[in-house]
Amino acid sequence: MRRVAVTGLGVVSPMGAGRETFFRGLREGRSGLGPIRRFNAGGLAATRAGEVPGLEELKGRLVETRGHLPPVGGSTLRETLDRDAKIAFALAAADEAMEDGGVLSLGAGTLLHLGASLETFSLGSVGPVKGKSLPEIERLMTRASLRTPLDRACALIELKHGRAGLSLTNCSACAAGLQALGQAFRAVARGGFERALAGAFDSLINPLGVGGFQLLGALAPDEPEPGPPLCRPFDKDRRGLVMGEGAAVMVLEPLDKALAEGRKIYGEILGYGASLDAASLSAPDPAGSGAYRSMEAALRQAGLRPEEVGHLSAHGTGTLLNDPAEAAAVRRLFPNWQKMPAAAVKSMTGHAIAAAGALEAAACLMTLGERLVPPNIGLRNVGAGCELDHVTGEARKFEGNIVATNSFGFGGQNATMIFRGLG
Repeated sequence: MRRVAVTGLGVVSPMGAGRETFFRGLREGRSGLGPIRRFNAGGLAATRAGEVPGLEELKGRLVETRGHLPPVGGSTLRETLDRDAKIAFALAAADEAMEDGGVLSLGAGTLLHLGASLETFSLGSVGPVKGKSLPEIERLMTRASLRTPLDRACALIELKHGRAGLSLTNCSACAAGLQALGQAFRAVARGGFERALAGAFDSLINPLGVGGFQLLGALAPDEPEPGPPLCRPFDKDRRGLVMGEGAAVMVLEPLDKALAEGRKIYGEILGYGASLDAASLSAPDPAGSGAYRSMEAALRQAGLRPEEVGHLSAHGTGTLLNDPAEAAAVRRLFPNWQKMPAAAVKSMTGHAIAAAGALEAAACLMTLGERLVPPNIGLRNVGAGCELDHVTGEARKFEGNIVATNSFGFGGQNATMIFRGLG
């Protein structure tokens, strides 16, 4: 097995476009959450989300740099981006990652592997949701039709950067991003590809996405008091997740090749683990058994003892069931959990669904590079069963060299990845 390094990184987040903007927001503990502006959310109990700012400017830059390319699927690039914002996030993050990693084109030796959640629906026949009851929203959702296939982002990336040796789109709920990165890591480590461009993109900030999660009872309702909206992972007053969006894409290469060519290295991927607990369609196993198995598998592949991990980027959704289940699994596996600082990035970005794991993997690389663990800005009082070494208030200095990140999704999908810094 070859050692694998991350040599390029591109990010689009609710803090804005670009990895440096994302890193700065994390360092400062800045919330990217605010009122939904993408559509009229009146009538919904949750009208706040983590939207990517400057979307029209971002789409304009993409059209400017790709305007000479032919239409795909019968649609021009502008039509595709106007119909589906998450495609813009994928293209921008991929472009930034390739430029950052010095990758001029894809080619037969490159694996292109992205995670996403749902195909984009036509909302034209759905109409406004303002004033609608939940049963009415549910009926409206059945009238939507598919418009943008999940593989459209990969097709557009290849159209600009050349054909990849293999192009894959993974749809495994909120674990999709980390699972795409994990599968790409394994493909490069085993010698199947000389390089991978991998990560995830997503946005469900639309009437169907927000309305659907509200129907599940998973969204934090609007706060009655003024002030910035907060997602509260692990807090005793947590009330649910806040929707987010964005993308993170990485260039993965063999470590020895990256060192020989003098490339910038964000970190080495040491291990990846995945599991499926299938406890419920939308709820985790209360004991966190699936989470435990994915973390244990990642440690086993990395050849590490649990106490060697110095920091955990938690899945931390702010929901009543997920947070204590994850915390229980962490306490069971890691004997050093009281001295292993835990971050909850969703408190700043919201839950980017399929893209969440890729964004939080990028946050782990920031922790390694800048020696800072970002804070959980929504945590005031730790909830029962949610006890960990939570970082609150402001970023905490980090002296370790090994970090782990978790992503868990509907249906019991679980993934964990472990990184090591080389500095």
